[in-house]
Amino acid sequence: MIQSFDRTDYVPILKVMMGEREALAQLEAGQRRRVTPLFEIRPPKSKPVKSRRKSFRMETMEEVLGRIGPQLAKAIPEGRAFIDGLHLTPAQMMTSGEAPLAYVLARARESGVALVPATGPERTPEYQAVVRDAVAEDKRGACIRVRKKELFGDNLDEVLSSVLRSIGTTPESTDLVLDLGEIKPDDVNMLSKGIAGVLNALHGVKAFRTLTVAAGAFPPSISHIQQPTKIPRADWLLWQGLAQKESALVRMPTYGDYAIQGAQPPSPNAALHSGSPNIRYTADDHWLVLRGFALKLHGFEQYAALAQFLVAHECYAGRTFSRGDDYIFGCAGGAETPGSPAVWRRVGTNHHIAKVLKQLTSLHAP
Repeated sequence: MIQSFDRTDYVPILKVMMGEREALAQLEAGQRRRVTPLFEIRPPKSKPVKSRRKSFRMETMEEVLGRIGPQLAKAIPEGRAFIDGLHLTPAQMMTSGEAPLAYVLARARESGVALVPATGPERTPEYQAVVRDAVAEDKRGACIRVRKKELFGDNLDEVLSSVLRSIGTTPESTDLVLDLGEIKPDDVNMLSKGIAGVLNALHGVKAFRTLTVAAGAFPPSISHIQQPTKIPRADWLLWQGLAQKESALVRMPTYGDYAIQGAQPPSPNAALHSGSPNIRYTADDHWLVLRGFALKLHGFEQYAALAQFLVAHECYAGRTFSRGDDYIFGCAGGAETPGSPAVWRRVGTNHHIAKVLKQLTSLHAP
């Protein structure tokens, strides 16, 4: 069961994809204990095929989820994670007719991974039934994820009570995630005040097992970036604003973000477009984004040049900071292969998590 979070714990919202899973698996044991990921099941995407009749096809849910149980067991050996089917449509089912969330929960049980299902006010009755069944079978409670449109509504207490009834749980066995989704630097001051007001007005907020405020400031696309670019970490700036108001809050929430990806899921057709190598590196209050040219034309070797630029940059934390940083150093010096986009998602995510954990420790130091 998910226990109450420490003030230095962290809830990254990640896709159930190889790069993110491996980033978690490469954390140090002490770091892993402070991280409770909220995994999103990604929708199927288009895949290129070699055929004269068609150039692509849509994945099946079986292909999306694959060997999900063993994969999660490797990524989160302590079994601390939420799992959410937010971005799936009712039509995106397994070929057997089983709901993807039910399938993931069943495979996780077989692999000894204790997942907590996530739901929200806008989910279908069928989705809520899957969560209710998991609550009854696993006795681990549930996670309620409230997004911006419900968060700043007039009846949040009533909305939460309705969801609790529909899934058969209580606040004491429920983790509450207030998800602001995509935010921009200009939103920080207003949202900081707004979230503080919501928290102080929410009836029974102290009763929930855990409380997290999450947001995502990484842009949905970096295709416009041509030169090394700094992107403000508005999600972290928002969190710092909340921390400064801690004495006036009924309850200080845990920090959550979308790591080094945008809050919105990528287009199902994104895989059909020629990509460019990029490195997304988390600094104190910004991301440094480095981007090369089309992989199909210029190759994966471009990653080595990007890594060399990063290692020489003032924001590079040093090879011992994380497993991701060690790979960057090795790639820059020729000791590691250039890798692939999935490898660099692992590298960037692993560094990001280590960076956030260090910042949270510093922020809450006595």
